[in-house]
Amino acid sequence: MARATSRPESTRRRQRWPDGYDPENTRNSLITSALGLIEQRGFDRTSVQEIADQAQLTKGAFYHHFASKDDLLRHIQEEYLEAQLAAIQKIEADSDDPTVRVRELIRFSLTSVAEYRAHVTIFYQERRYLTGDLFAEVTRKRGLVEAAFAGMVADGVARGAFRPDVDPRIATFGLVGMCAWAYQWLNVGGPLSVDEVARQFSAMVLEGLSA
Repeated sequence: MARATSRPESTRRRQRWPDGYDPENTRNSLITSALGLIEQRGFDRTSVQEIADQAQLTKGAFYHHFASKDDLLRHIQEEYLEAQLAAIQKIEADSDDPTVRVRELIRFSLTSVAEYRAHVTIFYQERRYLTGDLFAEVTRKRGLVEAAFAGMVADGVARGAFRPDVDPRIATFGLVGMCAWAYQWLNVGGPLSVDEVARQFSAMVLEGLSA
């Protein structure tokens, strides 16, 4: 008896997904819909049905990509944190000068507030709704970001670029808070560009840190 041959991957994919269906685009549409609704209404006042309706999709499509509304919230939080971690790695690879690193970190932090404003708003206002393993994973990645900030400051202290009495942990709280809170007031179309705000922030911070 002849052995049945397996179907080509392209055939299997066409049979699994309807023509024109793009899983990645569907997922991104749901995330974009959720970002707008949750930023405007809050997590607890936004339903899965509303997210699906706004994206012109079904609840079935939502649950194909996310286990729950909490899972979607975790994804939104991690998307922002992972962008921060990737930027930190690049900053560290591009220069070993502590002053340059902190300056670039401030510039990126403010740029990301402008680029990820909805993510940042949701991160600070809605993360209390995460619990259990979802909260633990977001907290772990948040800790990695803060540890990287503190590590850059500690390196500057150790190398004599920053004052020896600077506590890296306290400096990190100040840096993170100063940059993150900009989501409340930073006006991308205002009289000062994001780069100019970053320059002024850097001048204040580095003047305080410099040995």
